[in-house]
Amino acid sequence: MGSKYIAYLPRYVRLEDGRRYGIPLSMIMRGLRDSVFVVRIPSDEVDDAAIGLIRRGFKQTSLALNKGELYSLAKRVYEPWELHVRIFNNGYVESEIEVDRDYLQHLTGPRFNVIYEAYEALKGFTSYRRICIKPLGECINDVIENVGIELRAPRVLIPWKPLVAAASSMLLIPILSKVQLPNILGNGFAGQ
Repeated sequence: MGSKYIAYLPRYVRLEDGRRYGIPLSMIMRGLRDSVFVVRIPSDEVDDAAIGLIRRGFKQTSLALNKGELYSLAKRVYEPWELHVRIFNNGYVESEIEVDRDYLQHLTGPRFNVIYEAYEALKGFTSYRRICIKPLGECINDVIENVGIELRAPRVLIPWKPLVAAASSMLLIPILSKVQLPNILGNGFAGQ
């Protein structure tokens, strides 16, 4: 496949109190394992936001690691990438771009915290939305400059569903070979 995804994230910003702030690249790179950026929405509009995302094609995730979120939604953005959005009851929305859950590589990455994708997806479903820097506990008033982080998909992607089907078949063959099914056309009917 060799598909890449470029995640654009705030680098130089003006915070809500008017201060200019350069977000250290080391903090941004924490997005490989933690959410650095979150969208804050009104906590009483969490359900509306989730319903809106579902109407935009997001689906409830299954087999996702729960981090305490109220909603865990995902949507394929393009092959093989999906946007995973977690909405918490306090109004915080975390999002990451990751290899689609149809592939085994979904379990191992790559994945990265993104913000603009969720911010745009929530447009029109909440009365306000703010981009916040989670480790600072501060929200952004204005983005002065962005940085792009390139994610590369694995060269070979392995779909897991055919593997499960093949493994199930292989497990069932020995079991079925020991079970004798009644001969429906044979002498098993009454009255013969």
